[in-house]
Amino acid sequence: MVSRSIGERLGPERVRDLIAFASGLVFAASTPPFDVTPGILVGLGLFAFSRPSAKRGFLFGLAANLEALRFVPDVIGRFTDLARPLGWLALVLLSAAQALPWLAGGALTRRLVTRRGIPAALAFAIGVYMATLIPAVFPWTPAGGISGWPILLQSAEAIGERGVSFVLAFGCASLIEGAAPLHPARDRYQEREDAFLVRRSLCWLALGIATFAVLLGYGAVRMHTIDGERAAAPHAKVALIQPDFDAMMRTEEDAAPQMMRRLTNLTLTAEAQGAELTVWPESAYPYTLKHGVTREPSDHRAIFGRGPTNHARGPTKPILTGAYLTKGSGVGTNSALLVYPDHTIARSYDKRHLLWFGETIPLASQLPILRKVFARGTGLDAGTESVPLETGLIIASVLNCYEDTLPLAGREAMAAHPNLLVNVTNDAWFAGTAESELHLRTAVPRAIETRRDLVRAVNRGPTTWVDANGRIVRRAESAPGLGPPPPLVAEPALLSRPLTLYTRAGEAPLLLVLFGAVLGLALRKSSSQAKVA
Repeated sequence: MVSRSIGERLGPERVRDLIAFASGLVFAASTPPFDVTPGILVGLGLFAFSRPSAKRGFLFGLAANLEALRFVPDVIGRFTDLARPLGWLALVLLSAAQALPWLAGGALTRRLVTRRGIPAALAFAIGVYMATLIPAVFPWTPAGGISGWPILLQSAEAIGERGVSFVLAFGCASLIEGAAPLHPARDRYQEREDAFLVRRSLCWLALGIATFAVLLGYGAVRMHTIDGERAAAPHAKVALIQPDFDAMMRTEEDAAPQMMRRLTNLTLTAEAQGAELTVWPESAYPYTLKHGVTREPSDHRAIFGRGPTNHARGPTKPILTGAYLTKGSGVGTNSALLVYPDHTIARSYDKRHLLWFGETIPLASQLPILRKVFARGTGLDAGTESVPLETGLIIASVLNCYEDTLPLAGREAMAAHPNLLVNVTNDAWFAGTAESELHLRTAVPRAIETRRDLVRAVNRGPTTWVDANGRIVRRAESAPGLGPPPPLVAEPALLSRPLTLYTRAGEAPLLLVLFGAVLGLALRKSSSQAKVA
């Protein structure tokens, strides 16, 4: 009686607004420190139950991002002089910006249901899918959030991370549609016979159950197949270094020699364990080189010079490192370099997708004042192509920093026809927060979409080896105050299998199917209305 009186007092529309906001909180309960993975599915179901609209989509996205991105005030407080309240304001503004795709998705859902006669479950899934297509500063999707259950993600090889999010949303909404006659909000069905309602409910429940059964069945079969391919493929020993550098260490006077000594010691330890390639994280190399350099310096900046005082010789195997390069125009690139023991350097991979407000300013070319307000200097230049970095049997494509969270970047990386994906990241800016774990989870789908093992060298974050099925095989990270952990020596499979459907075609196949389905259902509704008239 109490809950009913509250509902009557607020009104059904207000109650659904509250459900939409609460569903975002449940959805984000999948993030650290709660790590309630089922929250993704329960949150989607509750969001579908709220009958999404533009406002409810915004409320859902706002709540989810407020909870998931709560590390933002700590980061701002650590690296700026802004007062604590301004850090919380930044969190609210960022969360509101990140909620705009969900606003659009909610609006599309409502329009498809009310104007086009599309079944609510399908309309909801389309709305969720479209929300994931809109760029965001911190992109995370239902599929990325549920990456701890990789068996549900295997269809990403055909439809991508966003396509899997569509399927998950459809399954959750179908179950809610099946249960709809069981809850008090029956206004859509009051003029229909109860027997019809029961049949309709059973159909939707069966469809929802079948959706998840297909995901599980397909996942089990494909994981078994890919495991067989991985077992038969050649493997290589790749060492991943986590040097435990502070975010500002690179800018400290005389820090570079100390950084090089630490990197060299860890590399020598890795080579003693049989590493054929050692990977240093993003920006780990503490010196700046000219873009296009083909040989490493012969002075104290050399990677393959003499070892530190306790070693008579330096590294003897190739090293892949993140580095900053400068161009004659005064701008630079955030790059990855493969340096060989003969002191030669392969053509650099220059990061193609720069981080908004950190490395580039959106629309700065059109509105130069934005660069003056938000950035110092001229920022970084973006790369234009992926580059195969080859050593021995390894043909690697690099995803730099947040690029491993972007489906497009994963597809672009496969243009180089690699047999291994390598991510280099510097998460020292977020050390001690949930960001690093969120970054890892949203990176996992790249391995499945491309069917390549993914190794990640992450400074002050979870250095990991993810196999081509999306399973985290090994991980290592430093404990505060204990210094760098030992090198993580992974043995990834070097798969040279054909490109997946998603790598070749991207979102196009699913978009065409959805467009055809919506068009067909809309025409069917128009035809039925014409016959009645």
